Amino acid sequence: MHIIQLKSYVNNKKSCQELKVPRPLEAAETRLYGWVEEAVLTQPSVVESDSLPEFRRNFPLMDDSGTEEDYVLEAAGPSGCVPFRAGEGGPHFLWVYQELFTRLRMRLPFSDFQRDVMIRCRVVISQLHLNGWGFILAFEKVCLYYGFRPTIRLFFYIYDVHFPPGGYGYISFRGRQGRKLFDSYEDSIQEFKWHYFKVLVASGKRAFWLDHENKPFAWVYWNPEVKDFTVYNLEPLDIAAFKYLVSLPGGLSKKNKPQRPKPTIQASQPAAGDVAGVSGECPT
Repeated sequence: MHIIQLKSYVNNKKSCQELKVPRPLEAAETRLYGWVEEAVLTQPSVVESDSLPEFRRNFPLMDDSGTEEDYVLEAAGPSGCVPFRAGEGGPHFLWVYQELFTRLRMRLPFSDFQRDVMIRCRVVISQLHLNGWGFILAFEKVCLYYGFRPTIRLFFYIYDVHFPPGGYGYISFRGRQGRKLFDSYEDSIQEFKWHYFKVLVASGKRAFWLDHENKPFAWVYWNPEVKDFTVYNLEPLDIAAFKYLVSLPGGLSKKNKPQRPKPTIQASQPAAGDVAGVSGECPT
């Protein structure tokens, strides 16, 4: 496992606390992004350009289906901030946190399940708290490990969207009453908020976050209309998956991890209306 200290990503001439001084807000920023919590808008990134090559050598961004050389990384700089969109006529990009790759070992592009979660609750990659991504990735990996297809029906049957108090800040998920499968990744983790940078597509390449008209998908930039999604009924495969997961001895903790069972249910292909019209009796 690669372990890189925080000092590898900041300017050695400055202390971490110096770099965390709140950035001033300009009038245009307040006008365009006034709906975002002020603490987010004034939060600078401590990641600097000269640290990104080392970061990328240790933590590739792309999985086997993507080409690493098709994308470039760019530091936010003093004028950048995670809710900011591309300027008019400028290239579209993604804001990402380095802890998504160093701690959670995430890879791009998004899986269908990850993308569907973002679309359903109208949230974007950098708008989700690291705990939120922890729930998404853990749920997906556990379902696949035990031979079940991860669906957003089952995910939102177990979790609801957790909105921050007092404004539009970082969104997360929490287990609905009686349906909790995982503990939070780390209740106190906050450092990721200062470790963000841009991912842009290289010249002549096509970005996976653009549609056939080269317009960004809905999950690219911060959205003031984040919504919860409640599922009351499940389909038979989701019911079977839920009953199996909650029946595991000792829950899903590493300490009591059972052996991988032989799959008894074949994962079906997602239908065209994967979310609409769910049916079946919910497990209690």
